[in-house]
Amino acid sequence: MTEQEARERCAKLGAESPERSTHSWIPKKNPAGDWSVVKLAVPSPKTPETVTTEPSENQSAKDDPRTAMEQSFPPWGAGI
Repeated sequence: MTEQEARERCAKLGAESPERSTHSWIPKKNPAGDWSVVKLAVPSPKTPETVTTEPSENQSAKDDPRTAMEQSFPPWGAGI
């Protein structure tokens, strides 16, 4: 089978096969140099898992000992 024939066969199977909702087909070059069609199972879509966010136990980032003035300006001065 040539590459073009394999691609055409994949397109035909993808359009007409009763398994097209659960499988797909791709062309594959064999070590001998000829081409074949490979059938792949398509996994069913999963529902997204619920993600929960929990507060961190680390409070060091929250408690900044600097004054508001020190937090607002960089240590090298206000643009001097």
